[in-house]
Amino acid sequence: MPNDTEYMNYFTKEMIDPAVRLWARSSISLIDVRYQLLHKETPLQNYRMPTNMFVFTQGGEASIKLNSTSYQSGRFGIFHGGKGTELSIHPVSTNLETYMVLYKAETAPFYKRDIYRLLERINPFTQIYGFSPDNPIFFVEKFQNMYERWNLESALHQFNAKATLYQLVYEIYRELEEGNIHYFEPDYVELVKQYLDQHYTEQVSIQLLSETLPISRSLLGKLFRKREQKSLQEYLNERRLDAAKLYLQSANLSIQEVAVGCGFTDELNLNRMFKKYVHMTPSEYRRKMIDNFTKNDIDNDSQRLYNERGLDRLVNSKGDGEFNMFVQIKSKEMILVAAMSLMLLLSACSSNAPVNNTATQTAQSQNQEANNTESKGAEAVAQTRIVKTDTGDIEIPADPQRIVYLVGNNVGDILPFEKTVVGVDKYGDPSMRPEEWKQQWGQLVTEAKVVPSDDLEGIMALEPDLIIGSATWTSSSQEQLSKIAPTIFYNEMSTLEERMTFFGEVFGMPEQAKQFIAKYATKVEAAKQRLVDAGIYDKKIVFLQGVEEGSPGLQGDKTRGIIYEDLGMRAPEIIEKEFFNRENPKSEGFYSPISLEVVSKYLNEADIIAYSNFDPNVEELEKKLSSVEIWKTIRAVTGANITYYSTTDTLNDYDYASRLISLDTFVDALLQLPIAQK
Repeated sequence: MPNDTEYMNYFTKEMIDPAVRLWARSSISLIDVRYQLLHKETPLQNYRMPTNMFVFTQGGEASIKLNSTSYQSGRFGIFHGGKGTELSIHPVSTNLETYMVLYKAETAPFYKRDIYRLLERINPFTQIYGFSPDNPIFFVEKFQNMYERWNLESALHQFNAKATLYQLVYEIYRELEEGNIHYFEPDYVELVKQYLDQHYTEQVSIQLLSETLPISRSLLGKLFRKREQKSLQEYLNERRLDAAKLYLQSANLSIQEVAVGCGFTDELNLNRMFKKYVHMTPSEYRRKMIDNFTKNDIDNDSQRLYNERGLDRLVNSKGDGEFNMFVQIKSKEMILVAAMSLMLLLSACSSNAPVNNTATQTAQSQNQEANNTESKGAEAVAQTRIVKTDTGDIEIPADPQRIVYLVGNNVGDILPFEKTVVGVDKYGDPSMRPEEWKQQWGQLVTEAKVVPSDDLEGIMALEPDLIIGSATWTSSSQEQLSKIAPTIFYNEMSTLEERMTFFGEVFGMPEQAKQFIAKYATKVEAAKQRLVDAGIYDKKIVFLQGVEEGSPGLQGDKTRGIIYEDLGMRAPEIIEKEFFNRENPKSEGFYSPISLEVVSKYLNEADIIAYSNFDPNVEELEKKLSSVEIWKTIRAVTGANITYYSTTDTLNDYDYASRLISLDTFVDALLQLPIAQK
């Protein structure tokens, strides 16, 4: 275990001055202000800060953990951590009010060398520290005001919240400079518990463990028993027994193997502890547990249901225990307590080596540096551009390097521009693309993490410089996402040419966009000619997608671009009239179910059927449909002029990258049908 000096670093005036200078000269974005009432039974555990953050606690004592070190706070506490800091808050007895202020310090322009020199000495935005303020009432009022103003959501009120943030920062550094604060003492009980939880399988000596701490063994024992209502040795025994109970439920492990693996010296010692605490032998416990498993079926009523996004209610609590981003709590009681308990801890506040300064410079090098600075400063002016969108003009980086794309598998619309994508939603998961797609485009999405479009903290953790979404697809609003990074919403259902032209403007590559469009148009004409030469270009084709759960229900779909939009092939007249007529208010235009009772009405005139499905897989789909009598009477089916696709085939996608691959794949499949061999 670390000794006390390894995590007790304090601010000095030499550290405070450059930290304040950086706050004064840096561009700060206020991301969110949150409030939560924590209870002893529902602590905040292992919360990884998605960005820089201030945390204020009031109303009672709590055990606060910053990364691997725990501290016992008093009735008021201010904490700070950088992105990635792991935070846990455990109220000791009463409820605990907690405020979180999330902010981001923007990277300084390269020509602001003074800022980078200061950052080499100290980075106040990533420091981990905490203390009990000298003037707690000031902080109570400021954090409450900031939260209330921020959640009014008007630009003026949110600007007021940002102004309050600077007042808080000023007061924090003023108190640190004056030194009228008390340091938080490390929570030795929590430190020992963490150590025992991690090392219970080893031979642990309580005596040696206590000697690593700057308090006596007797005092540690008293503190531990007061908090846990048991001795250190009893806690260690229970931890080992809990693990042994779990392993005994497996018939593949011997009693001796369980004993050694859980920290007991041998089987005899395990037997002795089991009889003392569990009142039976390990063998008796194993027989009892295995017998219980064989007598009980799975309780289906206890299982969570699925919705279209996965497990229903997964990590989705509501009420005063919620920390979801941009959530508003409509009612709460503020507990104002008289100020006592003044403490402070600093951890991980080390400063780097001092900056080396060049003693002399020639006049020529000075002039050259000035010229370079002016040149780079001019370049910095052009580091952003304004893009016109349906939602207004959006300022974005001129050359975005970290894009989060939240419009499903249509990510192929931007890949030709060779922009790095660091995040996609689950439908854009590159691992689900065909091998040919991965070979051609995979290098541009190697860093892409799958993140739901409503997981704002997950998106923030990817540090995007541009977010691309859609009003009809993306769960989070453009306003929410724009608080993380510049955000563009576009119409993913517009034509391929319109989309490529749009992204040409977004990335400042309009000429390249024209080249992409022309390249694909040439490819389409060649594909059409192959179908004409085979005598099947004028044949009627129906593209079907999806299988309703429990029965082979069919769905017609006009959105697939290759068949109808690019190649210009036609569907039977009744399908075009009822499903593809965008001027017909009754036409859904996208996924329109066709029941089995009337399937022949729509499909009998089809010469070719292309069938893509979500579930089951292709083989199971063919087997299921082969047992349906009405399906077997359809002309295209009886003539074997039907081709099947799974959802991992790019034929399901209508983005540029997928079409470039799927066009030839689809035409090749059609030319293999019997109708093309006549």
